[in-house]
Amino acid sequence: MTGGTMNERRDGRTPHARRALIRVLLACGAVAVLLYTEGQWESRSGGLMLVADLLNRPELLLGGALAAMIAAAWLSDRRTAVRTATRAVTVTAGVVFLLGVLAAHKVSAAETRSREDAPAGAERALVVVHRSYGSGPQAGEHWQVLLESGEGWSARRWLLAEVGGAPDGARLVGASWTGRTQITVVTDSYRRVFNLDQDSGEPVEAR
Repeated sequence: MTGGTMNERRDGRTPHARRALIRVLLACGAVAVLLYTEGQWESRSGGLMLVADLLNRPELLLGGALAAMIAAAWLSDRRTAVRTATRAVTVTAGVVFLLGVLAAHKVSAAETRSREDAPAGAERALVVVHRSYGSGPQAGEHWQVLLESGEGWSARRWLLAEVGGAPDGARLVGASWTGRTQITVVTDSYRRVFNLDQDSGEPVEAR
């Protein structure tokens, strides 16, 4: 009885069952990467809000994809040298990913949000997100001014302005509705006015 046959009987898996499990793991990893890619795409200005919130989760989806690849590598029945190298690479990638996640979570930010519904209704809201980082490469105060339009799966989120991020960067003074379909963003260094397109609801900066 060969060593490979003994191992197969010990873990209760036939070569066919192991190959099927490896395919499932690799497919799950690929699906997780595709879902994260879709979440990244919808995180752009004007993207679908719920899809972005659900799928733009690197720790969950990329971490799951990496875990699936590591499991597939450990179940692989290829030649010993290739299998050992594959396991070493995947485990190293997993450690690097875990350290990156831990480092990111160490840089915590105090976050506050304000929300102001449009005077015209129409399921639109002006959202201001304020984040304050005490340390790290993003140390300082950051503001995002967003327009959320629509509801349910068709709701979209538009980025109007990003303010701050540097010791001598601009600071947000205010962002508000200055008309039924108009938003004004004011910082200590500029003033920007956005008018909403009547058909699409997309904010267009006034010139």
